[in-house]
Amino acid sequence: MAFESSKSYYSIGEVSRISGIPAYLLRYWEEFFSELAPARDTRGNRRYTNRDIAMVLNIKELVYEKGYKLNKASQLVGKGAAVDDGADHKTNEILKLQKQIGREQKEFEITDERRRMLLREIKIEIEDLLQLLG
Repeated sequence: MAFESSKSYYSIGEVSRISGIPAYLLRYWEEFFSELAPARDTRGNRRYTNRDIAMVLNIKELVYEKGYKLNKASQLVGKGAAVDDGADHKTNEILKLQKQIGREQKEFEITDERRRMLLREIKIEIEDLLQLLG
């Protein structure tokens, strides 16, 4: 599925693919980090914004790359320093990942179409052989 840079809201599955964080961990982080609170639609599904995704990427950076425990990461996010400093960088990273996913999707579609054409040709050849054999 290609992602649009103009898209306003993302599902938890899309955020999971963009960030590389499993959905169950995103749900846990929502409980642990009060600043990470995506809106909900009328059915109760999470609707992440680009700002929410930037928050997820900042939390990921603090926990996985910088090695902070969740308590310390929560304090840093609560102060706003970690989020505000890298928000533009994280938004650019999101857009870059969206473009990359779009390119990969187009490459997959092209490859898939080539496979279908090859299979059609093989099918036609097999049908011709079967007619000759009678």
